[in-house]
Amino acid sequence: MTNHRLLLTAAAASLALAACDQKTAGPVTGAPIASLPLAQTAPPPEAAAPYADALPPAPPLPRIAHPRRPAYAYIDDAYELGDAFADSPPDYTVDYDGVRPYVWRASDGEYRVVEYTPDGEREYFYRGDSDYPFLVRDDSYAFAYDGPELVEVYDSYGRPYPSYAPSVAEIAARYLFRARGLYGAALHQQRQSAYAADWRARRDLVVAQQQQWAAEQQRNADWQRVRQARAQNQQLQRQQAVWQQERSQRQAYANRVAPVIAAAPAAPRREFGDRGRGGFVPQGGPPALQAQVQADAAARQQAEVQRRQAFAGNRDLQRAQAEADARNQAEAQRRQQQAQAFAGRDQQRAQAEAQRQAQAAARVQANAQARDQRGRFEADRRQRAEAQIQTQAQMQARAQAQGNANAQRDQQRAQAQAANRARGEAERQQQAQARDQQRAQMEAGRQAEAAARQQQQRAQAEAANRARGEAARQQQAQARDQQRAQIEASRQAAQQQQRAQAEAANRARGEAERQQQAQAREQQRAQMEAGRQAQAAAQQQQRAQAEAAQRQAQAQQAAAQHQQQAAAQAAAAQQHQQQAAAQAAQHAAAAAARQPDKNKKNEHEK
Repeated sequence: MTNHRLLLTAAAASLALAACDQKTAGPVTGAPIASLPLAQTAPPPEAAAPYADALPPAPPLPRIAHPRRPAYAYIDDAYELGDAFADSPPDYTVDYDGVRPYVWRASDGEYRVVEYTPDGEREYFYRGDSDYPFLVRDDSYAFAYDGPELVEVYDSYGRPYPSYAPSVAEIAARYLFRARGLYGAALHQQRQSAYAADWRARRDLVVAQQQQWAAEQQRNADWQRVRQARAQNQQLQRQQAVWQQERSQRQAYANRVAPVIAAAPAAPRREFGDRGRGGFVPQGGPPALQAQVQADAAARQQAEVQRRQAFAGNRDLQRAQAEADARNQAEAQRRQQQAQAFAGRDQQRAQAEAQRQAQAAARVQANAQARDQRGRFEADRRQRAEAQIQTQAQMQARAQAQGNANAQRDQQRAQAQAANRARGEAERQQQAQARDQQRAQMEAGRQAEAAARQQQQRAQAEAANRARGEAARQQQAQARDQQRAQIEASRQAAQQQQRAQAEAANRARGEAERQQQAQAREQQRAQMEAGRQAQAAAQQQQRAQAEAAQRQAQAQQAAAQHQQQAAAQAAAAQQHQQQAAAQAAQHAAAAAARQPDKNKKNEHEK
């Protein structure tokens, strides 16, 4: 099996490299780049993924108060991604915790992972740049996430469901924890080919969930408004073009491998009685075998608890062991009760299915009889109509005995044609009745054949369950040895981890000391640089003060010179005034000396 998987992986890698070397022209019709060829052999019995309440507990998720996107944007992105994958088979599958989930990878790096649970398909949707899902969907709810935070809870139709119970939020946290593990397995675990028979059995379930969203989208006005608003976004328009190309390629690939899927052998019937880790409990088998399988499941859970508590110390391990024993006993009782309930429910379903098939066969037979009666009634009616037409024709013939012979021949020809049409209609009715009866017989045969196949599949599943029980008992000893080896390896790993942590701490301390020394040197250099800058500033300040003093002295000297010049000018002006006053006095004295002479002259003239 390992060699076969390696060959498939190598072949897929070769095909991918060849596809990279070729230049495509026109639409892509080859296999998706991440797909492996479908396995055409009979698949082994498939284990179911755990129920939601059987998943490991996870810390509560914070709820975003104001989402960055509309509530329907998340559900619409998941719908578009699922629609792009169409009804194409999965690209590959991986082994994750004993379960083989289906994986689809889009050309732009987005992923869808689907795992089968006893309640139906559980889907995980991822963008191409994060290991956190943006949406997870089961048969009852859907959960939108923005990284590690919960954005919205939806019902099974994709409608927001704000009044959810705390238990639903706990399921959302568990799904987010499992989704990250599934994403890591899809990227890093060894890829394996999916079985064509398994996909044929599960294809309608996967497509039905997509169709349920499509129907809700058509009648939901809020969803349609969000789609119309998003259709105006150019980035989303480019994403739509990518999805459309993906869908075209997927549809072409699905059509190409349809004969392979149709020719694959039938998949074994699944029985889901173990809600813990996806195991099988044979329904309706021997009680000893059921008890053995339940004991094996309890042993697996106990081993898991011991592995998780290996590093907690002896006292904590003993306490955890006691609690695990109590839980295992309660879980075993609950599973036994559930197995009995499932057995009764399966029997009721089988009876209801048989009754439904009988009712369907009765309806088919009743419909055939009704059609027979309607056919006979229609034939009688046509015969009466034909007889009436013939009677009227005879009466017309007697009334027109003297008429034209050509008219009589035309009338006879019309009567013959009507009779032929009536006979042809009667024959068609009989042929339709025969076809209906033949279809009813074929339907009854198909239903009988389906019932026989179901019985054969149940027998094969019981034989496979018995074989698994025997293999499980043989593997218990190996599991115990592996557990002891794992404990020893865990102890050695812990010691190595402690040594590595001590060495890392020493390196961290040395690095911290080197950084402190470097910081001290840097501070010293900074202080020296600050001193130099302060000294330069002081020198510059001294030069500025000297220049200011020199400028002030020059200004004072210029002011003194100006004052001296002003004083000299004032002295010169005062001297000029004194000279002017002296001249004025001289003129006055001269004028006074001339006045007596003038007076005497005047008197002499008189």
